[in-house]
Amino acid sequence: DENRAKCQLALKAGKFYTNVSRVAIWGNHSTTQVPDFINARIGGRPAIDVIQDMKWFREEFTPTVAGRGGALIKKWGRSSAASTAVSIADAIRSLVTPTPPGDCFSTAVITDGNPYGIKEGLIFSMPCRSKGDGDYEICDDFIIDDWLRKKINATEEELVKEKECVGHLIGIQGAACRIGPGEDTMLPGEN
Repeated sequence: DENRAKCQLALKAGKFYTNVSRVAIWGNHSTTQVPDFINARIGGRPAIDVIQDMKWFREEFTPTVAGRGGALIKKWGRSSAASTAVSIADAIRSLVTPTPPGDCFSTAVITDGNPYGIKEGLIFSMPCRSKGDGDYEICDDFIIDDWLRKKINATEEELVKEKECVGHLIGIQGAACRIGPGEDTMLPGEN
């Protein structure tokens, strides 16, 4: 998802993919995921200053990145094994290679102790960095504006509901599924 977001930003800006940094994906691996353009950089400049089209960011970029996996499933009838393999390799590389200064990588981590007020006890994609020693730390310098906060809250709520649905399997007393009809958390195209 982070690679998709970087590619979309690079294409829109007419720049190479390697010029795009600080792209984070927040939240669930579903259509509520939030590709962060607020903190993204293109050529070291804020992406919103380079592209200067908030309508595109909110109405095209965000849903395109969030729905791309579902679009592939719908087209091919299954998820891309190659895409999954690249994601695994990228995740490992991000942990064993020092993160360039000022950059980040997105990975699903436990939210306990996070600096963004996201409910603890969730597995949530967040911007992280690594010294290359196999460990990570959550980046604590990302700006969260009102629009980004609203999107992060929506993906957080979805994850809370999903956790409650499996609560009986993980020892949460009194957990009950609150995902109702029409609130399916699967990607478009999944069966």
